[in-house]
Amino acid sequence: MQGYTQITLPSQSNASRHTQDGTARLINCYAEDTGADAKAPLTIYPSSGLDLWQTVEQSGAGGVRAMIPTDSYLYVVAGRKVTAIDTVGAKTVVMTLPGDGDVFVAKNRRSPDPQVAVVADAVGYIIEGTTPTTIVDADLPAPSGVGVIDGYFLFPTTFGRVFISGEDNGTSIDALDFGKAQRNPDNVIFALGGERDALIFGENTVEFWTNSPDGTGAFPFVPIQVVNIGCLGAKSIVQLDRIVGWYANDGTIRIQDGYSAKRISTHFIERKLSSADPATITGFGWNEIDTGHAFLAWTCASFCVVYNLRTGLWHERQSYGRTTWRGSQAVYWQGKTLVGDFEDGRIYEVRRNVATEGGEPISMTAVCSTVHQSPAAFILDEVAIDAVTGTGTEGPLIQDIDPVVLLSVSQDGGLTFGGERRLRLGRGGERLRRIRSMRFGKFGPQGATLKLVCSASVARGFMGIGLKARPLN
Repeated sequence: MQGYTQITLPSQSNASRHTQDGTARLINCYAEDTGADAKAPLTIYPSSGLDLWQTVEQSGAGGVRAMIPTDSYLYVVAGRKVTAIDTVGAKTVVMTLPGDGDVFVAKNRRSPDPQVAVVADAVGYIIEGTTPTTIVDADLPAPSGVGVIDGYFLFPTTFGRVFISGEDNGTSIDALDFGKAQRNPDNVIFALGGERDALIFGENTVEFWTNSPDGTGAFPFVPIQVVNIGCLGAKSIVQLDRIVGWYANDGTIRIQDGYSAKRISTHFIERKLSSADPATITGFGWNEIDTGHAFLAWTCASFCVVYNLRTGLWHERQSYGRTTWRGSQAVYWQGKTLVGDFEDGRIYEVRRNVATEGGEPISMTAVCSTVHQSPAAFILDEVAIDAVTGTGTEGPLIQDIDPVVLLSVSQDGGLTFGGERRLRLGRGGERLRRIRSMRFGKFGPQGATLKLVCSASVARGFMGIGLKARPLN
């Protein structure tokens, strides 16, 4: 943009403590590195939409609380109802849980159909096909969760013990088949099967166990390493392919890095997390095949923060008219990335070319870093936005036929914003549309903070912003 001063688009949500010292936010959108060959090295794209796929029966509190796929079924826990959806879409209610406590699910390697273990309200169940069985083995104390590795279900229980099932036999429990954290013992929160080892999450540590049977039939898992970083809540633990992440006891988000715990959260993310009860924070992850991105999300009633595994950058999700994102759990099944709804039994397919969430608009919001000439004041004459244009559709809504971006400016470092200016992105085919606005007035040492919002259900993208400004003596 010749004659314009370029300002940096936000690469992630990373607002500072007091807004005046930093305001960058990306809500329902994320930055993608488009490289040196593109018009701009960084482009902000909207988050993928949610297309309603199925609705399952729900009772009790909460929406979709757990999902797990097998070759034959997708098992969904919505409220207290456990439903199996087969490959042609037929739904069978398998069971009704007795309470609204946290739900954990895992599957073993049994062929042709694996067993699915469900733990809720300190009771374990095994599902085979659409037939549930309550685990009534007296050798298993009340479990608090379930994981799996090498065909063994892992049941964390009382007194820091982790019991295992028989290999690929979830109904077989031996009274002596348990272990405890040994390197630096503390209260066990959860047990998870990682890529090679079992991860035993405690309040203050994570201990790694390897499967090393000695041929005697004794408990086969042996502690091999410990990390002195614990976990604040079992539901915050998320596993996606080879990645394991969790909300750590030092207030950070960590991912497994060999036998260490790598911090991936920023100070902004950590401040967000600290505002909520750790017990209410849930983690889950998903791959988006059609965008090439993979995400880990941590969500509660007041926010949803999302880490992009491909870029190492954070953004936020927020559904229309809500304080958080409606997404609650995610799986990949039958060639689809599926996300559950946190309010009810709806299940959505994640699709890049869908610009709504179950028919509701997705408000793509980018708050830029503050432009200033501190300690001097300046006059802002013009703002020019480099964006994808001419993508209006045939409607029926006017906001999609002739889409706009809403531009507002703050004079107090992003604490409050002035009135929104509606700048047309162009009707379908109007590719040469220029997006600019003039005469913004005088700004003091606090500078000018720009916010862009676009809710139209069309293809969207921001590549750059240019300014024309004059200093004041």
